Amino acid sequence: MGRKNKILIADDNERIHGLLTNFLSADQFDIIHAYDGKETLRLAEEELPDLIILDIMMPIIDGRDICKKLKSEPETKNIKIIMLTGKVEQHDRLVGFELGADEYIPKPCSIDYLARKITALLK
Repeated sequence: MGRKNKILIADDNERIHGLLTNFLSADQFDIIHAYDGKETLRLAEEELPDLIILDIMMPIIDGRDICKKLKSEPETKNIKIIMLTGKVEQHDRLVGFELGADEYIPKPCSIDYLARKITALLK
C-alpha cells in the first residue's frame, strides 16, 4: 500500500472539521487540523500536506494571507489549496485565484463536488 495523501483542514469552525473528517476517510487520507491562521502556517510548513482545505475567515491570519504566503515559499508552493469559504462574491473568487488557490468553493457545498475536486487535485 502506498503513502496516504495528507490533508490539512484549516477552519475555525469545529463543525466543519467534524463533517470533513467524517467524509475524508482515515483509510484514504491522513488528516491534520488547524483552527487559526498561525497554526495553519505552522502545520503547513512542518507537515507539508499534499492539500489544504482553507477557510478565508480565520482568526489571527486570514486565509488570503495564508494562501499568498504558502504559494510564495519554495517549500510550500506546490501544496494544493482549496479555498472552502462563505465568501461567495465573484471578486472574492478572483482574489483567491490571484493569490494562488487551486480551487475556490463556496460554502455550503456538495460533499460529492468537494470529493471530485480533491481527487482531481491530488492526481
